[in-house]
Amino acid sequence: MISRPEKVSFLMRRTLTAALLAAAVLLPACNLTSQARVESIKRMNEGIQQLNKNNMSAAEKAMQEAIKTDPTHAEAYLNLGKMYRKQQKWVDAEKAFRGAIENMGEPGHGEFWFELGSVQVAQSAEVGTSRAEQETKWRDAIASFDEAIKLKPTLYKAHYQVGVLYEKLDEPEQADVAYRECIKINGTYSPCFVSLGNMYIDYGFSAVAMAVLDTGTKVNETDADMWNGMGRALLNLNKPKEAVDAYKKARRIDPDKPDVLFGLGMAYAEIPMRKEAEETLDEFLSKAGQSPEHIKKAAQDTIMRMQGPI
Repeated sequence: MISRPEKVSFLMRRTLTAALLAAAVLLPACNLTSQARVESIKRMNEGIQQLNKNNMSAAEKAMQEAIKTDPTHAEAYLNLGKMYRKQQKWVDAEKAFRGAIENMGEPGHGEFWFELGSVQVAQSAEVGTSRAEQETKWRDAIASFDEAIKLKPTLYKAHYQVGVLYEKLDEPEQADVAYRECIKINGTYSPCFVSLGNMYIDYGFSAVAMAVLDTGTKVNETDADMWNGMGRALLNLNKPKEAVDAYKKARRIDPDKPDVLFGLGMAYAEIPMRKEAEETLDEFLSKAGQSPEHIKKAAQDTIMRMQGPI
């Protein structure tokens, strides 16, 4: 019979032996996992280098190998998704970003969801996409941006994108909340002011738009879109001379911006300053590019009107 001290000593030796045996089994496995991640990072970085050289096939091969080496490496999926996004391979990009999200672990990364939402927005803009399909993609993107916001509430660009999408869905109250939250988080981010102000103009609230854009111009007085929005609001309020002043400020910042040239020309026409209106709208038409056809027609019609009898 084993005495108590001897029994304790025997049990301790047996426990220690078992622990050492377990360690002998587990440690190599841990080393393998660690080595897999190291190799995956190496391959991913090679892929990024190839991407920076615009060598897409080599970049894709390296990043796919990074994922194959370590299927739980979230950043490898993320960078693969960015590569596909650069190539406008939206379906592949979405799949890669979902892989990043599935493997990102706790507490998660809001930026990963933001990337997914951005791709879903891009998918909605593809040629041949029906309105119903667009709305589905917009709502999918809103859900992704909302997940991004849950993980990182200060991700102001996600709030902004939510506002843009709710506006597209003709839900201005929801858009208003999102835009204002964006402004609250980052009061220097001009697109939030511009979009909120323009939305108010589009819904017939030019006076409210003026208040928003006036605040925006104080925050960022070198933003052409801000002054362009101010010009729109003033023109809608039947203040063409003040609108001309706002558009001129926008033009000094960005002399070739078609929206600014169109607005300035139309404001001149309302005064009326015929020569200036005709010259400015002619310049707009020469730089209109992808501007909507109805905008181009409005410019042409106004030029004809300016050339007519007084």
